[in-house]
Amino acid sequence: MKPLKLSIQAFGPFASSEVVDFTKLGDNPLFLINGPTGAGKTSILDALCFALYGQTTGNERDGTQMRCDHADVSVLTEVSLEFALANKRFLIRRVPMQDRAKKHGDGTTTQPAEAQLRELDGSEDGRLMVSKSVGEANDEIKQLIGLGVEQFRQVMVLPQGKFRELLLADSKDREAIFSKLFATHIYKKIENSLKDKASSIEKAVGHHQSEIKGILQGAEVSSESELDQELVKLKPQLIEAEGIKSKAEDALKIAQRNKDQAIVLNMRFDELVRKETELGKKQDQAGAMDVKQTLLDLSMKAQGIFHVYTSQVSEAQKFANISQQYVLCKEALMSAKESHTKVAEQFKKAKTAAIAVDGLKAEQAELQRHERQMVELVRTRVNMKAVTETASKSKHNLDDKKTELGSLQQEFAEKEQELVEFVKKIEALIPQQQLLTVLDEKLIEREGVEQIRRSIEATLTQKLNGEEQVASQTIACEEAKRNATKTELAWHSGQAALLAEELKEDQPCPVCGSKAHPEPAKASADGELITKQQVETARELENKARDNMQAAKDALAQIVSQREVLTSRLVVAEQSLGKYAAQTIDELKQHRQSVQSGVDTLTFLKSQKETLEKRLAQIKTSQARGLELLEVLVKQQASDNEMLIQARTTAEQLEKQIPEKYRQADGLALAIQEIAKNINALAQGLIDAEHAFNDKQTVLDQAISKERTLLLQLKEQEGLATAANSAWQRTLMQSDFEDLEQFSNARLDDDRQSSLKIEVDNYRSALASLKGVVLQLQLELKEKQRADLDVIEQVLTEKLDNFRDKDNIWRELEARVKSLSSVKAKLVKALAANEVLNKQYAIFGTLNNVANGATGNKISLQRFVLSVLLDDVLIQASHRLHIMSKGRYQLVRKEDRAKGNKASGLELEVEDGDTGKPRSVATLSGGESFMAALSLALGLSDVVQSYAGGIKLEALFIDEGFGSLDQESLDAAIKVLIDLQASGRMIGIISHVTELKEQMALRVDVTSGKTGSRIAMIAA
Repeated sequence: MKPLKLSIQAFGPFASSEVVDFTKLGDNPLFLINGPTGAGKTSILDALCFALYGQTTGNERDGTQMRCDHADVSVLTEVSLEFALANKRFLIRRVPMQDRAKKHGDGTTTQPAEAQLRELDGSEDGRLMVSKSVGEANDEIKQLIGLGVEQFRQVMVLPQGKFRELLLADSKDREAIFSKLFATHIYKKIENSLKDKASSIEKAVGHHQSEIKGILQGAEVSSESELDQELVKLKPQLIEAEGIKSKAEDALKIAQRNKDQAIVLNMRFDELVRKETELGKKQDQAGAMDVKQTLLDLSMKAQGIFHVYTSQVSEAQKFANISQQYVLCKEALMSAKESHTKVAEQFKKAKTAAIAVDGLKAEQAELQRHERQMVELVRTRVNMKAVTETASKSKHNLDDKKTELGSLQQEFAEKEQELVEFVKKIEALIPQQQLLTVLDEKLIEREGVEQIRRSIEATLTQKLNGEEQVASQTIACEEAKRNATKTELAWHSGQAALLAEELKEDQPCPVCGSKAHPEPAKASADGELITKQQVETARELENKARDNMQAAKDALAQIVSQREVLTSRLVVAEQSLGKYAAQTIDELKQHRQSVQSGVDTLTFLKSQKETLEKRLAQIKTSQARGLELLEVLVKQQASDNEMLIQARTTAEQLEKQIPEKYRQADGLALAIQEIAKNINALAQGLIDAEHAFNDKQTVLDQAISKERTLLLQLKEQEGLATAANSAWQRTLMQSDFEDLEQFSNARLDDDRQSSLKIEVDNYRSALASLKGVVLQLQLELKEKQRADLDVIEQVLTEKLDNFRDKDNIWRELEARVKSLSSVKAKLVKALAANEVLNKQYAIFGTLNNVANGATGNKISLQRFVLSVLLDDVLIQASHRLHIMSKGRYQLVRKEDRAKGNKASGLELEVEDGDTGKPRSVATLSGGESFMAALSLALGLSDVVQSYAGGIKLEALFIDEGFGSLDQESLDAAIKVLIDLQASGRMIGIISHVTELKEQMALRVDVTSGKTGSRIAMIAA
């Protein structure tokens, strides 16, 4: 990367726009940035660094602090840099965050930071790569140049005051600087990763030790041997206790079965008695049912000829009606004739009859008293009917409740038997659940075994590759060793040849002192001499090849160790699996699925058992409530019967007080109505008799006319009635009825006929059912007797107590054996895991100690890598320092271990050629320190550039005081810089040393003023 043009505006001490056009200084110039203190020489480098990375060279100030106080508020602070990279040119512009004048109105507003990056490809504005984003610009610059800002400060811009800081830093500080420059954080990550891994394993070991101790304490034993001894002792006792418990359980089941059978037997005897009673009652009703069946049959036959009868009755009724009308008409006619003669007589009789009204009223009072008695009798009869219905309902409810209690008793027996069967089945649930837990654990362990096997297979490929790598690196190492030895021999031969060329006859050899030179060494045939640098390079290649070989061996050893650990884990895991090790994962899953299905079925049965137990409790509650209600119903029936008797007695007493002819309500009412009518008639008759004669003449005329009409109708209807009667007589003779009376008595209405049929059918169905039940029970209970439940219950209680005692003993032993077995399994697993962890710690603990510098020379992995890089830097730096110090000084790395626990490996010493001894760099004078620091910075710049992916950096800016050097040292330093310039670099020096200004024709002069600094380009 080579800067071409730097534009600065309102930045640092520069109030207006200033331009540094490096192209005016020529190709690869060595120039001076000159100016008084505070003029802004360093600000030029700050602007250069800010344009690229948004940061200044010293990083003490950020972009927001770089605005010039002399700048006008309307002028925006910004920096632009045009630079070349290979064959391409780029332009980057940056604006820091600042306050600027508002475009409209008064006051200021905040201008956010922004950056634009363009490739100047020949077009008018160039190709825009970044439009505004500061972050995107930073990423693009880093990708283009290949350096971060820290590397840039060490490689292209050597800031003021930073030289001696790097030179005098101790191992720790120099490690921090170098790790940023060479991006060796990956090695620090390796150190931390190994440290974390070792710490994690160490904690896991402690955790497992505590877990093992806790496992033993939980089992109340002090060691694994004590645990094994107790298991050996308890297992025979458990087997014996299980056998005793099994026998007691069998005896209990037999006793329980005997009790259940006895209860069922007694219930069947009770059922037989109940059904025989019901059958007797039903058979007593047989006669009445036969009569009802006969009535039903006759009713059906009468129904078949009823339409003929209704036709005959209808025609006869019409004839009778007309006949009656005719008779009445004749009578009316005769009456009308007689009315004329009787009117006077009736009037006389009406007067006489009126005298009898008082007697009729006395008779009316007597009839009204009987009417009140009749009302009371009717009320009593209604009450008696209601009481009769209530008594019948009470009896029905009582019978229903008895039936319900019988059904509950039967259901209770059935449910109790189901409960016994459920309990037997559910006993297998706990073993199945335990087996399911074991299968879950073994399935996880089996999957772990499969994972370990896959890992072992993977390490096999890694091992083969590692062995190939070791073989390859071993061959390369031997080749490098042979080449280094060959090169060193060639160098010695070359040195001998050079010395031989200086030999003269009769002059002593400076090596052996002999004056005779029979076979002086000669140069090689090609005439090329091997240099010391080539020898050192060959040895470095040998060392690198040896390191590569050792690294390959270490990697292979790690793979082998990892493979051994995995194999050990596989053996432990397979032993833990036991008999399940031979099964595949799919087989284990199928086995588990089968067991899970059984557990689900048994769990469902368990829920059904709970439901059954609830139902049994409900039945017991219902039975208790039913018995209470039965007692209430018995009392209610007795009370209803007593009320019925009282109602009948009252009715009989009332009937005796009422004459028999008035006991029918209609007859008494008619009598009362008739006597009232007579009384009214006698009174009214006297009045009517006076008007009767006048009306009779009209009545007589009407009666004569009507008599003639009815006579004609009567003859016609007589014929119709005779025909209908003949049809009916024929039908009646053909039927099963002897006469009309028998036919009429056989007829029933539809409701009565339907209810009678239902009653007969129900009776026959119930009778047949009862006969079947009684016969079945009689056959079932033949040659059987009722069981003595008290004796059976006593035997069951004894067997249950005995079983509980034996079961408790067995459960205590089983729980202890299971607990100890579980502890044993956990202990074996924990010990195996602990052994694996110890083996892992043997590997990672050692690697951690080595990588973090806890052993040997206290050099960590990162510091070791950095020491190799520092050696490369010191080779370059010593070459330049040797020139600047006129062959006196060289920079070397201190190899002695630091005192105490202080980190070491990166300390610097200077080797003094005058004394032949190394000493601390802190003992150098100011000028010597500057030369050493400059050499170190230039060497660091070369090495960082070489490690930065081959990026060629074509510029170097040095901001350091050359004033501490004498003229001779200054000339030597300038010579080194000229040599560096000759390699193709632009070199810029910031200084106000007068001698430099006189020696260097190319300058960038910076002058300061009250309104800000200005820049002037001075070219040859």
